[in-house]
Amino acid sequence: MKHAAIHYDKHYVIGDVDPRLMGSFVEHLGRCLYGGLYEPEHPQADTLGFRNDVKALMHEAGISGVRYPGGNFVSGYQWQDGVGPKAQRPVKKDMAWSMLETNEVGTNEFAAFARDAGVELIMACNLGTGMPMAAGELVDYCNTPSGTYWAELRRSHGVETPHDIRLWCLGNEMDGKWQISAMTAQEYARKAREAAKIIKWMDPRAQTIACGSCTNEEGHLTFGEWDRIVLETCYDDIDYISLHRYLNYRQNKLLVYAAHEDERDIPWLFADLRRYLDTVIAACDFVKGRRHSDKEINISFDEWGVVTESGAVPGGQQQTYGYASFTQLDAVVYGGVLCTFLNYAQRVKIACQSLLVNEGGMISTQPGGGAIRQATFYPFRDVARNAKGASLRPITNIEAVKTGHHGEHVALETAATFDEASGRLAVFIANHDLNDDYALQLRLNSFTTLKAISHTLLYSEDYREGNTFEQPDNVVPVMLPCAELQDGMLKMVVKRHSWNVLIFEAS
Repeated sequence: MKHAAIHYDKHYVIGDVDPRLMGSFVEHLGRCLYGGLYEPEHPQADTLGFRNDVKALMHEAGISGVRYPGGNFVSGYQWQDGVGPKAQRPVKKDMAWSMLETNEVGTNEFAAFARDAGVELIMACNLGTGMPMAAGELVDYCNTPSGTYWAELRRSHGVETPHDIRLWCLGNEMDGKWQISAMTAQEYARKAREAAKIIKWMDPRAQTIACGSCTNEEGHLTFGEWDRIVLETCYDDIDYISLHRYLNYRQNKLLVYAAHEDERDIPWLFADLRRYLDTVIAACDFVKGRRHSDKEINISFDEWGVVTESGAVPGGQQQTYGYASFTQLDAVVYGGVLCTFLNYAQRVKIACQSLLVNEGGMISTQPGGGAIRQATFYPFRDVARNAKGASLRPITNIEAVKTGHHGEHVALETAATFDEASGRLAVFIANHDLNDDYALQLRLNSFTTLKAISHTLLYSEDYREGNTFEQPDNVVPVMLPCAELQDGMLKMVVKRHSWNVLIFEAS
């Protein structure tokens, strides 16, 4: 058994937790949209064809927003193809995923779905094959009440009320060689700046998200320099810079870049994720300082996830799409990612888990059948329900583990939030050690009359176990009694490869 000490003080505040951290992502990819979220013939379909059982699980998970329609798909997408009478919409080849796009679902349908599901729509614009003016016209179509050509076109399509979309992504992963019309940093930065200007001229309330580095993996040579160039060119016209990362410890399932990490290297993945955030935040502040600006650019981590055996590979490859088979260990990694975002709450304001349904999804569906929660659903739900108020800075002394390829790293990821209004303290702990439990001393003595309420544990003896349609409850959380505090200290055992949520209330 290893040892760990964690201290949370209510005065050591990182920043307020933004509800937009609990976003997700829907792309026209495999069965994420068609045959997943959207299935008009399904018994649970609503009048627009979206599955009510999926919407119910979205509500249960606490999803606050959805980024749409991509993703790699958006870089070849003409939004005009997806509006107007469905019978007149063209069928086109989606070059990103080598599929046929029917355009049966477009802007108005998805905006109506988002409104019905009670989530914010984060709209992505095509800055690959698309031009800045087309992005501005989409904003005009979506947000102008009436009077312009595009607003009146929307109204002629039966949508009287504007969609009032506030967040606009300026393209997707434009530094990736797999992207349709990939660009250099200079090419993208100029295009993004002009698109951001036009978008804000169309709607001054709009906020824009520029593409930062789409990964910090070793083979991605534009990392860092791309961010600096984009920020120096676009600083005055953007509000966020986006980051993407899919954590992968499956050597037989590589996406674009060669890697050698395995299950033993999971603790290093979190050190690398922190380094990624530190580098881009430093780039933001470097440009801010050079410009003598009072404006602060924050992070939109609008694609993140864990690579599974069934994960899609970008680059126009023909492939079979099913649903993600996440394991209990994947769920612990999900919890660790969410802890990391909470520990950067002062700068990471938006995050979108990828994807929502089936391909990479926390939710899996059968055509014409049921919907299940993947193991990763539960840590997301736990954080969405309990991470309220201010994120607190952890003071830790945690025994490290030896990784497979990256030396020694800490295997516990932890975060905590305190909501002053309710007096509720939530402590989240992900143990990525595959072999050892931790004897934990949790010090909370800055909180007066703190009462332990509950301990939620997600754990399976076999960390490769997951949920299937035949056995949807293989991996589910259990509620345990929480040990009482003695003189502001709680002692407990954190089980190996487990996800833990401790809830306390202060008077």
